[in-house]
Amino acid sequence: MPWKGASRLIVANVTATNQNDLFAQVNDCLTADNMVEPTFLSAVTAREMRFPTGLDFGYVSIAIPHVDPEHVISPGVLVCRNSTSTTFRAMDGPERGLDVQLSIWPLVTDPSNQVDMLGAVITLIQDESSYPVLLHGDQTEVVDRISCALAPTED
Repeated sequence: MPWKGASRLIVANVTATNQNDLFAQVNDCLTADNMVEPTFLSAVTAREMRFPTGLDFGYVSIAIPHVDPEHVISPGVLVCRNSTSTTFRAMDGPERGLDVQLSIWPLVTDPSNQVDMLGAVITLIQDESSYPVLLHGDQTEVVDRISCALAPTED
């Protein structure tokens, strides 16, 4: 089973102009839904500095910001669609900045789910048809695409 435990899917449309603003808006959204601990914002900011999450897929760049499970109250996934691009440092070359308009935030409470969840998100974005759905699709289309990508598979 690749990943289990995403009980909630949130689609957030934000208007951040930089990464700090993006993180603050995501934190506000998740805090309002009681999904994260008060430590979430500082944890995601510190982790992004140490371990950048920008990924360049050639046709598009996205980011997968995440934190350790102790900062998450309720498991889920947040699909964050920003009205403008913000810069994330590349995971495979932190000296390189990537323009990112879509970020996907795995929220895990079980540490054993984190690696599989990240892999499932990366596999989802490798399918070029997923990006426009996640960035511009309606709630139902986004839920369907994420649900299919994260659904447990038979071993």
